[in-house]
Amino acid sequence: MSYLVLHMDKFKRESLRGIQSHNRRERRSHSNPDIRHAKSRENYDLHQPAVRDYARAVQARIEALNLPKAVRKDAVVLCGLIVTSDLPFFARLPPEEQRRFFEESRDFLARFVGKENVISAMIHMDEKTPHMHFLHVPVTLDGRLNANAIYTRESLRRLQSEMPEHLQACGFHIERGVEQVPGARRIHLNTREFKQEKEERERIAADNVKVLRHALDTLYAANELEEHLKGKIKGYEKQAREAERYLSRNEELPEATLFNFKSVLAQAKRVIAEQKRALAEKAILEGRKEIVDGLLADRNRELKKLALRIDRLLQELEEVKAQKNKTEGEARTFKEFIAQPDEKLRFEQFLADQQKEARRVEMERQKRLASLKTAPAFEDNGPSFSPR
Repeated sequence: MSYLVLHMDKFKRESLRGIQSHNRRERRSHSNPDIRHAKSRENYDLHQPAVRDYARAVQARIEALNLPKAVRKDAVVLCGLIVTSDLPFFARLPPEEQRRFFEESRDFLARFVGKENVISAMIHMDEKTPHMHFLHVPVTLDGRLNANAIYTRESLRRLQSEMPEHLQACGFHIERGVEQVPGARRIHLNTREFKQEKEERERIAADNVKVLRHALDTLYAANELEEHLKGKIKGYEKQAREAERYLSRNEELPEATLFNFKSVLAQAKRVIAEQKRALAEKAILEGRKEIVDGLLADRNRELKKLALRIDRLLQELEEVKAQKNKTEGEARTFKEFIAQPDEKLRFEQFLADQQKEARRVEMERQKRLASLKTAPAFEDNGPSFSPR
């Protein structure tokens, strides 16, 4: 007899678009090799009228609850139950009985979660095994949005026991799935779990690549920054030299007379203003140069730290490799040593002597313990002595 397979998942708002796209086959998927797109037209939704926008339907149901507080952004707003069995089970059923199997499953689950909370009951016939994606908003009997209150360990156990009993009563030869032992290794993974594990492995690999790229980018950026800052320093130094040359010029003013004192005064004011501006620019340039020098010094310190860290890691790696090679060499030497007939006999005799000596020491220890237990208690009736 076949077993009922029942998987439950919880989803947040950001997952709704992807679930809708997958269930309704809104775009061709290349990540799931089990999908046979030529048979996608055989898929059907047992929930009528069919919901085309999951996010809007979920939001409408939540708004109808008139909750006293706003729903958190990370709240579970949708639960999904995948209902299926093995391929031989469906092979024994004609198409109309397959549909009736899913209809009875839908009705049972709708009573469990509340018919008003159902969003979809999509049947996929285009994958390896026919199955139903039953989706609903997790609303408790007292009108709260709380998936954890609905799917407790006890309620899940009851659901997985009562649902196959209901299907058996409807004439289907199906049994309860094997209950998972707490902490035991999962026997199989569904498509979603497999994808999640694959994505997690890819994410870890991508993170490692990012770390390496970040280190390389840091080195490249540091070199580019160094060249950029050096260019700025050269520019500042050139401008400062020009300011110094201007300040070193002794622009002679014509002798002032009664007839030209106004023009001489204006010329003197201009010279003084230009010298003040040159002094100010020189001070600013020197300050900027100090800042850039400080940035270069910081950059050099960080690069030295990074270089030391890389050197330590490389040294540790070399030590590990050396230790590994040493251990492997010793193991090979030892194997070659005991592989020789005479040396093998000597080694076996050595092990036997060691075991014999260990047994002898243990027997002596046991004898001493036994003698201590059987020795008579010592009594001293002589005069007592108390130190002052």
